[in-house]
Amino acid sequence: MRLCDTTLRAAARYSDRTYTADQLVEAGQALDRLGVPLVRAGNPSVAGVEGETISRLASNFEADVVATCRARTDEVETALETGADIVEVSIPVSDVRLEATLGMSREEAFDRAEMAIRQAREGGADGHLHLQDAFRADVPSVAGAFGRFDGTIVLADTVGARTPPFVAGFLRTLANASADLTRAGVSFRDDLGCATANSLVAVETGIDRVDASVAGIGTGAGRAATEELIVATVTGGDDAGVATTETIPACEDALQALGESVDERKAVLGAGASGDESGEGTESGVDDPAAFRAYDPSTFGG
Repeated sequence: MRLCDTTLRAAARYSDRTYTADQLVEAGQALDRLGVPLVRAGNPSVAGVEGETISRLASNFEADVVATCRARTDEVETALETGADIVEVSIPVSDVRLEATLGMSREEAFDRAEMAIRQAREGGADGHLHLQDAFRADVPSVAGAFGRFDGTIVLADTVGARTPPFVAGFLRTLANASADLTRAGVSFRDDLGCATANSLVAVETGIDRVDASVAGIGTGAGRAATEELIVATVTGGDDAGVATTETIPACEDALQALGESVDERKAVLGAGASGDESGEGTESGVDDPAAFRAYDPSTFGG
């Protein structure tokens, strides 16, 4: 699993908050310290602060910095000017999303994306494809993208409509249709409370990249949570591909940079998340807190 942290992009989408480039860069530095391999930092064509942020991060980060854009020549050019390592071209793929946002056929949308990705690669960046609403599209349409595009393809549950059983079945059917899941990514919204679980199920099917944000920051009900994915992966016996002991400190620093906080009951990051169950450890005289905890917080820097 390669984590792509989308905290900066997700935070910038909040309509009732305004962040400075300094805040976003500081949060990004915490994520880089955590060791996530990819940081999705925003669309520089939408807001100047996102372009400044990407430019500053791209010149100093160990992680690959991802700039997003629509399948438009001017937006690809703006993304390239930031020096981003990856330009991720976003198009809708479901019938309902195509009609609502572009008013064109899927083939026409793929044509535009193909030209945009070619432009990104000719400009010196890696070109990725982001398929909006992929989990509400039919399998042949999504599989067709794998046949046509040779790079990373991110499948997004853009409205948070899916559950783990559906995700597992959809991805396995997609693989049976000759889609190479080892070059696929997933991005889940949490509107049904299933984003982190959906992401973990996707990894089991062979997905390479998983998008998530610190504390699930994002519009709607948020996104899969970076810290939850790390803890769940490590406690399950697998490698999350990050500096594990930096998980809690880095996520807390990112939130502090953005002026955000979490409820004390928030998984992993909340003050009460690793407490003993109803105080039972004390009441029963049990000295080993592991009997009442899902994990040792110190493993993750807590």
